[in-house]
Amino acid sequence: MAQFVARNGPEFEKMTMEKQKENPKFSFLFGGDFYGYYKYKLALEQQQLLCKQGQDIEAAPPIQPIPQPPLAPAAPIATPQGTPSMEELIQQSQWNLQQQEQHLLALRQEQITSAIAVGIEQQMQKVLEETQLDMNEFDNLLQPIIDTCTKDAISAGKNWMFSNAKSPQHCELMAEHLRNQITAEGAHFELRLHLIYLINDVLHHCQRKQQRDLLAALQKVVV
Repeated sequence: MAQFVARNGPEFEKMTMEKQKENPKFSFLFGGDFYGYYKYKLALEQQQLLCKQGQDIEAAPPIQPIPQPPLAPAAPIATPQGTPSMEELIQQSQWNLQQQEQHLLALRQEQITSAIAVGIEQQMQKVLEETQLDMNEFDNLLQPIIDTCTKDAISAGKNWMFSNAKSPQHCELMAEHLRNQITAEGAHFELRLHLIYLINDVLHHCQRKQQRDLLAALQKVVV
């Protein structure tokens, strides 16, 4: 929960508190058990998120040189004699340089974002090939949870995860898939909340059944 609040801001926490004010599992949001731990984790996640953003930019693959766009021709600013003054020429040159810098920064950020996304996708594809995990089957079980969040739907999703928790790689792939679903751009509040219910239920079951690999993988994405 702390990671999702750190990523999505206090509005997500506020909506969750409104929806879950009667749910004892979320009592830590209202000063109940583990409230201090939750606040500590939230502060830690916010700090790590800031650090990670800086590290991602530093660790991004080398960026190909970006061709510099041609400078826009300076618009002639006529003086009373019809010739631009030195001050006007300097101002126009500064404007051209600012436009060029903004263009280069936008292209660089786009390339960094694209390189990071490609790297993550390649890593997930590699793990998928190694584990032979059927993510389409997983998605088919997640959809009823997203739509209705019934006990039967959550139980079916939980049982599938435990049946496929065959190695740390299997567990990490399932946990990453859930995190990607929750943090995806455009993911609505109900989707995030219902998948958090599933994760919370699986975490409690992991503790009872001593399923350490799945517990460790899920703890990387939630409190």
